[in-house]
Amino acid sequence: MATQTRRVPKPATGNGSREIPATVNPDHTEISRLAYLYWLERGRPIGSPEEDWSRAEQDLKKEQTPVT
Repeated sequence: MATQTRRVPKPATGNGSREIPATVNPDHTEISRLAYLYWLERGRPIGSPEEDWSRAEQDLKKEQTPVT
């Protein structure tokens, strides 16, 4: 599985940031959080959750694609 490193803020008690590995394929939680935000932006319509899910999944994959 390909991985890359992304910077994640430390907890409020810390100073700076730390690096953690990020998979190229986003996990379910990441996708669902972003899909929910997209759904809210669209005015919380009834039906077609696949549209928000697919968009979130694609956007996260683009964001996490390793630079070679």
